Amino acid sequence: MKKISYIIHIIFFATLISSFSFAQNTNKLKYIFLFIGDGMGVNQVFVTEKFNELNGVQPLVFMNNDWTFGLSTTECADSNKITDSGAGGTAIACGKKTSYASIGEYQGNELESIAEYLHRKKNYKVGIITSVPINHATPSCFYGHEEVRDNFDNLIDDLIQSNFEFFAGGGFLLGNDDTLKNIYKNFDEVIRKLEEKKYCLLLNDSLMSTLKNYKNKNVILIDTALRNEQMQFKDTEIDEINALPYALDFPKYKQQLAEYTTFAQDFLMNDTGFFIMVEGGKIDWACHGNDALSTIYEINAFNEAITKAYDFYLQHPENTLIIITADHETGGMAMGSGNDNKLDINSYSLYLQKLKQQSKSNVYTNRIVIQKIQDEAQVGWVTHEHTSAPVGVWAMGKGKEKFAGIMKNSDIKGKILELLD
Repeated sequence: MKKISYIIHIIFFATLISSFSFAQNTNKLKYIFLFIGDGMGVNQVFVTEKFNELNGVQPLVFMNNDWTFGLSTTECADSNKITDSGAGGTAIACGKKTSYASIGEYQGNELESIAEYLHRKKNYKVGIITSVPINHATPSCFYGHEEVRDNFDNLIDDLIQSNFEFFAGGGFLLGNDDTLKNIYKNFDEVIRKLEEKKYCLLLNDSLMSTLKNYKNKNVILIDTALRNEQMQFKDTEIDEINALPYALDFPKYKQQLAEYTTFAQDFLMNDTGFFIMVEGGKIDWACHGNDALSTIYEINAFNEAITKAYDFYLQHPENTLIIITADHETGGMAMGSGNDNKLDINSYSLYLQKLKQQSKSNVYTNRIVIQKIQDEAQVGWVTHEHTSAPVGVWAMGKGKEKFAGIMKNSDIKGKILELLD
């Protein structure tokens, strides 16, 4: 009888421990979204929010009190030097500061990104998404290791070696900073190499709808019909050809980044976990052009992608973390310039509605025209380049409280990993 009682107790405690372990497992962090609005300073976000309010557009999904908010400093490892996307992206991805224009390395030593760590150590699936070329600075920081960000051919090879499951973006830039070491002659040659390395390339909308058929493959999404459409425009720069078009110029593509995000989370969904990085790269390009309306439209398109992740979070609240930040601020944007001399009483008024006089981005609109409209709208800029201004950090989901307050950009990787221990 005692033996039977002993066995019953053993079974009871084993069941209890198993139930406790299962409960812990069901509550663990498994799905991580990291959104990087390239060049997206806090002022850019608030200008967008105000513009949306005036025009009856839904508020940005992350601009409410349910999300935690913090600030991140962005300087690179070089003394007193404002960062670029290479150094800024590397700090976020790898948790270490590096020199200006470096990708995933510091002084000759490779740095492991959080995507590489999760892929190698935790068996997470990884997705890298961007609105600009896939081997541009920010996305490259999650898989690449180059002393110079313009080693584009080398970064394509780094992408192949990463063995990440999902990539999506506008295309690829070609060439290396050292022209003697160029590898690829044209876009088609890159495609052939990727196919040779067993990547499945889905190059148009009809093929993208068959994504579920490639569940156990590595996939790259590039809409070449869209790429070819951009090639037809006179004087279009090579960066623009290999990027998604500005949402202001092509409203029908406003959802493209959001669609890629949905594709990624569906394709990568598994019981172990995934890490998805989504970059709103053309926010930075619009800010370099001191183009407020294009910046607003790009942030709204970026927000559409964030909304897809938020919808996913609502389905998996105990297992999901969403982080939104920027690698740096671009342009020194200001909401209001106090520059109206018509009436003293209006010298500090805002006229954001006047931005709607602009119909196309700086790609198609003379910058003098844009400047005149922005002067009327009371939107100011300090520079066409990057600034040292801190950027926002918003977080939702498991462990979101870790991302409140002031931090370094290089702290973000460690804060995520602490939640996995």
